[in-house]
Amino acid sequence: MSLEYRLVAFLALAMSLLYMDSRYDYLDRVRYSVAYLTTPVYWLADIPTRMSFWIDDVFVSQRDLLEENTQLRQQLLFAQRELQLLAGLASENSRLRELQEASQAVQGRVMTAEIINVSNDPGSRRVLINRGAQNGVIEGQAMLDAHGLMGQVEEVLPLTSWVLLITDSRHGTPVQVNRNGERTIARGSRGDAPELELEFVPDTADISVGDLLVSSGLGQRFPKDYPVAEVTSIIHDPGQPFAQIRARPLAQMDRTRHVMLVIPDDEAIVGPAMIFDATTDVVEDVPVTNLPEDFSPAAAESQPESQPASQIDAEPAPASNPVAGSAAQDTAGGIQ
Repeated sequence: MSLEYRLVAFLALAMSLLYMDSRYDYLDRVRYSVAYLTTPVYWLADIPTRMSFWIDDVFVSQRDLLEENTQLRQQLLFAQRELQLLAGLASENSRLRELQEASQAVQGRVMTAEIINVSNDPGSRRVLINRGAQNGVIEGQAMLDAHGLMGQVEEVLPLTSWVLLITDSRHGTPVQVNRNGERTIARGSRGDAPELELEFVPDTADISVGDLLVSSGLGQRFPKDYPVAEVTSIIHDPGQPFAQIRARPLAQMDRTRHVMLVIPDDEAIVGPAMIFDATTDVVEDVPVTNLPEDFSPAAAESQPESQPASQIDAEPAPASNPVAGSAAQDTAGGIQ
C-alpha cells in the first residue's frame, strides 16, 4: 500500500474516533486506562522542572526572608516611633489638663506660655519663654505651672522673655505656712541643689518638716495661697538667732514645659523682680519705708553700728547678727 493511501486511512480513522468520542462514551474507559499507564511517564518528565523549582525555593526564599525581615524591622521601628509620639501627646495632653485645672484656682486672668530654652549660666537659674512684649508680658509678672509657683519675669524682649526661677539665689518669694499662717521670705538656695531657704525665721517659729508653703500675696506680685514649696529640713543652731530651714519647690522646674503667666489687675503692683544682692544680702531696687521725717544721711552716719539708720527710734537689732536684722527689715518694707 502506498504512503498516500496509508495517510488517508489514518485520517479517516482519526476523524471517526473524534466523531465517536464527541457523540458517544465508548472511548472513556480506553482514555482512563491510557492516562493511568502514562502517569509515570509524565512524572518522570516533570522531575527536572520540579528540581529547578525546589532549588529556587531554597535559595530565593532565604533572600526573600531576609528582605522581609528587614522590612518588618523598619515597620516595627516606625510603629514604635508612632507609639512614642502618641505616648508623648497623651502625656502633654495630661499636663495641659492639669494646667487648665490649676488656672481655675488662680484669681484673675492667665496667659499660657511655653519654655523654649534654659540659661546655660551656672550662676543663675533662668528660662526663656515664647511670650514677649508683643504678647503683653511685663517685667515682674509671676509664672506658674500646674503644681506650684515657678518664678517671675526678669527681662522682657519683643517676642520672648527671660524668667527668673524661685530657686535662683537672687530671688526672694514672700510665703506663709499654710498650717498656721507664719510668714517669711523663701530665697533660692546658694548651693547647687534646686531648693529654697527660708530667711530670718526665729528659732522658736512654729514650722515643721512637711509643712506646705504657699504664697502670702504680700507685694501683690504673686497670686495668694498658691503652692510654693514643702519644708524638707530644719536645723536649730543654739548659737544663731534664726533657724536654717530648707524647702523643696513643688513646681516641676526641670520637667515642665507649659506654664502660665498671671496677668495682674490694674491696681496690682508691677515692676522689677525681687532680686537679692549676693554680696550684701539686701534687696535691690526696693524703696525703704517707715523712715522718720527728720532723717538725714549725716544723722544716719552718727548713729551707733548696732542701731540701723532706718530704725533710729525703733528697737535695736540683735547684736549677734545686725546685718541680717537690717536685711529682714528692708525686705519686709519692699514687699508691703
